[in-house]
Amino acid sequence: MSRRSSVALLAIALALSVSWSGVASAQEAPQFQVTATLQPRAATLGEHVRLTVIVHHATDLLITASEPARVSNIELVAVEPETVTFQEDRSGATTTYVFVLTAFQLGDLHPGRVEVAWLRADGSAGSSVVSPPILRITPVRVEGDDALRPLKPQAVVGGAPAWWQRTELPTGLALLLLTLAAASWWWRRRARTIAAPVSAPTGASAEDRARARLDRLQGAALADRAVYQHFYGEISLVTREYLAERYEFNATALTTAELDQAAEDAGIGRWQARLATGLLQRCDAAVYARSRPDPASADHDLTVAYEVVELSRPRYHGEQLDEAASA
Repeated sequence: MSRRSSVALLAIALALSVSWSGVASAQEAPQFQVTATLQPRAATLGEHVRLTVIVHHATDLLITASEPARVSNIELVAVEPETVTFQEDRSGATTTYVFVLTAFQLGDLHPGRVEVAWLRADGSAGSSVVSPPILRITPVRVEGDDALRPLKPQAVVGGAPAWWQRTELPTGLALLLLTLAAASWWWRRRARTIAAPVSAPTGASAEDRARARLDRLQGAALADRAVYQHFYGEISLVTREYLAERYEFNATALTTAELDQAAEDAGIGRWQARLATGLLQRCDAAVYARSRPDPASADHDLTVAYEVVELSRPRYHGEQLDEAASA
């Protein structure tokens, strides 16, 4: 191939390249124009100002706008929903964004810039940044006006109503009566709940006397901490007094730990001693540590107290002695 032919081919290739790049750049430059306005352009401290961003674009573009960039002494108060309108011949569209601002400094301020991005169906995208106009914040007082002005006269209020005409008096009396009624009801309920146990008939056995006292605790309304303390205190006292009378040792003068150590010497079976010790520990926690077990646990502890008493019957006692002898 001659030198002249090579030069001709290179010129044709360059021409095609320039033509193709022209088509590509034409595709990358869509119809897209952004403007920003302030209404009003001058405002006072704290007054709301509307920043309107208007985008004129082709109908095949998807438009989005960011919130104004944060700047000192200007705060974004609200963002109104965007609106889109189309030209009658559908040759173009207008998307409008409105941001409500307020300022906290006098003078000329520069609201933050807004970035407007576009996206086309073929995946191409771009963006443009628009700077709003200067916002002038003016003082309310006229410059140089330093004159002092008198205060407004105080409002005249008529005399206060008589004491029987005041609205708070019947309200206070009603509240007082309600409080007294509630207190009376509570004390009656508490007196019924913590009533003194009925003593067993004269000549009854230790088991009968203990069971009679435990029967008085059935169905107790465990409404507050005082009732819980009485409930568990009575269980502890009944259990200790019964063990002291049944096994003839001073169970009421011993701590729970000391009673656990003295149980074997007193002849109490291991199972009965374990039940009694565990029960008394829970009673100590409710009376002295002021713990409040749930009602189901309290009912279970009352059942355990019955079992401690019943395990001391002669047939249980004989079985425990046999168990101790075989151990």
